[in-house]
Amino acid sequence: EDLIRSQLAKGVSVFACNDFAIIASRRVVLGRMGGKSVETWLNPEHHVGTGKYGVNGQKTDSFLNTETFLLAWDTLVKSGKLWPFDFVVKIDPDAVFFPARLRAHIKDHVGRAVYFANCGKWPSGPKLYGSVEVVSVPALRMYNRSVDECKQLPWRGWGEDYYLQQCMDHIGVEQAQDFDQVGDDRCIAAPCSNRAKAA
Repeated sequence: EDLIRSQLAKGVSVFACNDFAIIASRRVVLGRMGGKSVETWLNPEHHVGTGKYGVNGQKTDSFLNTETFLLAWDTLVKSGKLWPFDFVVKIDPDAVFFPARLRAHIKDHVGRAVYFANCGKWPSGPKLYGSVEVVSVPALRMYNRSVDECKQLPWRGWGEDYYLQQCMDHIGVEQAQDFDQVGDDRCIAAPCSNRAKAA
């Protein structure tokens, strides 16, 4: 919570975007921006365990947090707040995120139904890694029409980023590959001095 308050006070990370929503397990007033109160949107909390890749169909060694994010995407889509924009970016609160840099990465994809695979480390193919998830609004319109199909996927052993990628692929959203978008120790790290990375 302190990290988010600090980002808000400095107008950085998600608070440097055209708009934002902070979804959390409790409603908290974070501060003020532009003369308005900024508070979290309430999303019910669920117990989240960790997976063990390859055991019982699990696809991650990280958090099995798909259900939490299904509810978060539902909350955001139903709010209608995303529709005026070109892209929605889901950011982990501890990601060091530079929206201006991201704009340079995604500008050629405006108007297309697309999501970005940001990790090219694995022989099994490009992956969407969850510290930064970039999805176009046309892709989220497709998601909104097909969300029930996606919720029928066998997501219980998945992390939320794997779910989102499987869902996008399932409903026919184009995958754009941008392995220079994010430096992440879980994929390929980058030094903080790398100004090409958006996070």
